[in-house]
Amino acid sequence: MNVRDRQRHRDRGRALRAHVRVYDRAQRELRRIHEGGGQNQTSYLIRRALVRSRTPGPDASVIASPAAALAPMKGWALHLYLIAIFEAQAHRPRGFAVDNVRPLLYGSGQHTAWVDLLPAITATAPRSAGMRRQLVRALALLEQERLVALNGRTGFRGRYDHFRLLQEDGKTGQPWASPYTIPLTNDISPIDPAWIRPPGPVSGRSTAVTLPATFFLNGWVHVLSAAEITTYLMLCDLEARYPEARRGGVYANDPQRETWYGIHRDVYASHQQLAAYGLIERLDAPARRPDGTIARGAGQQMLQPYRFRTLSGGFDQSALTTVAHHLDPPRDAPDSRQ
Repeated sequence: MNVRDRQRHRDRGRALRAHVRVYDRAQRELRRIHEGGGQNQTSYLIRRALVRSRTPGPDASVIASPAAALAPMKGWALHLYLIAIFEAQAHRPRGFAVDNVRPLLYGSGQHTAWVDLLPAITATAPRSAGMRRQLVRALALLEQERLVALNGRTGFRGRYDHFRLLQEDGKTGQPWASPYTIPLTNDISPIDPAWIRPPGPVSGRSTAVTLPATFFLNGWVHVLSAAEITTYLMLCDLEARYPEARRGGVYANDPQRETWYGIHRDVYASHQQLAAYGLIERLDAPARRPDGTIARGAGQQMLQPYRFRTLSGGFDQSALTTVAHHLDPPRDAPDSRQ
């Protein structure tokens, strides 16, 4: 890891520690929704379309998945979308459509505001203006990816209030969009499109992957970067696609990663952080160094891609403590980023 990346990681870790109260408050609000929603969920369903490349456009080019399109973006867009899914599934049974009655900024005794579900940090005065700007940017990006529908045209008063959640596929180039419904556990997808090799067994065609409730309740949805979340969901999709391969680890080489998911190397590199946080296990290739570069003397070998397994108990840890410790370890602790 170069000096610039080390400093960037340190800055991120210190920012997490500096704003721990804000993160804790947002995490408590998610816990309150989970415990009071009435569904008693131990896991939440995310349709795999969120991380799969979309139907090719008129020129036959593959359009990146909604998650991959949002992964390089700064801000809270992907996090807000996942939190909206969490909020919907906490309150409604599977198979049901959802309505957004939660206010954007100012909550009431009955409904906490959306801004309270994010660790919104701003130096803008008044604070409410800075928080609103963060939410508006996130919702504008989600609308661009056809993951939410807003009210009226640009400039319409109340345009962002009570946004409507749309299906994870983020269909583009079509005049309609599918309103969000809670996925069913036993739904299966049709055979993958022609540019993606079909998985074969029916067990590999489940519509959704599951995220444990602890992904939300222990703060991971807030603390992970959009790139880290996208890479993790890609690995979940591969494990769902090839369930028999999970024991030996799943992988995606460069062509698969870019064609199937639209995930480029800079986003994929976040697998190093996921492994360091204890969320995935990376089965190292003998001819590679830990950072993925080729070891001395291995240049003539046919290199195998890394294989990965997701770790079911990884999200049981406190997200902020785990991530901050890795990114900015105490001075007397060994540096796990080597």
